[in-house]
Amino acid sequence: MNELLPVYIFGEVLYDCFPENAPMLGGAPFNVAWHLQAFDVAPVMISAVGDDALGKNICQQMQQWGLDTTQIQQDRQHPTGTVNVTIVDAEPSYDIVLNAAYDHISEQQLPQIIGEHFFYHGSLAARCPGSRTALERLHGLPGQKTFIDVNLRAPWWDKTWLRTMVHGAYCVKLNQHELAQLAALDDAPSEHCDLEELALNYRLTNNITHLIVTLGAAGAFLVDETGNVVTPELTPQTSNIVDTVGAGDAFSAVLLLGMLHQWDWRTTLERAQQFAGFIVGRQGALSDNPAIYCDFKRLWGLI
Repeated sequence: MNELLPVYIFGEVLYDCFPENAPMLGGAPFNVAWHLQAFDVAPVMISAVGDDALGKNICQQMQQWGLDTTQIQQDRQHPTGTVNVTIVDAEPSYDIVLNAAYDHISEQQLPQIIGEHFFYHGSLAARCPGSRTALERLHGLPGQKTFIDVNLRAPWWDKTWLRTMVHGAYCVKLNQHELAQLAALDDAPSEHCDLEELALNYRLTNNITHLIVTLGAAGAFLVDETGNVVTPELTPQTSNIVDTVGAGDAFSAVLLLGMLHQWDWRTTLERAQQFAGFIVGRQGALSDNPAIYCDFKRLWGLI
């Protein structure tokens, strides 16, 4: 098996706080890193936690899971991130507490990244100037394959900055509603376009190599580097939906896994749907059971 490219993941690590359950580890980039570690990728997570009990718990759980903690900065001025999550009709709503430690990732403490690599980030971690500056320092390095997971959490995103970030990206993932919203900001004629045409136009306008559009329970499709549309077979939903927190992150993790192992796109998308379908059948975004990941690795021929 060929050696996998290094993977660097930048952004929020936090606790999702549910009304009737204990807080759970979360944050989209952290969720992706957690899954990739279980799939034998060994990603490097770049983030910050507070000098508090929650921050210490995060580092301890990362170490127990085998994740690298060397790039988790400790912030003595700001608390570890939290999100208050409420579930209504199986759909999550988020109150993302401002001025968390991950909003202030220090540019001075960033790792030196050299050579070909994947770099994953979302849009939430750039809502404050500190982390935005740090992200801009790492974004677009030589040899980088950038994977941007668009997540338009109002009011925590800026259209001008986001347009700059997605332009020229190797891979961009967003949902159908985010696509329509961003296409409208680009003055694209969205009213009379079907979704695939909208995606084709958005990819060309922003010089994106691969654009992935998720459709919730209806699956997803990809516009590849040649402009071909790849629509995978829809995976049957076998589990009862408990909540959809982290489903998109599970999907993103397997997208990265597929790119690392150079699976064809149809296979990658089908496996990403399959794993996301498992995650929605449990509470929270993560599983701490290695056996579950082993089952998927066997199913996908990784062991």
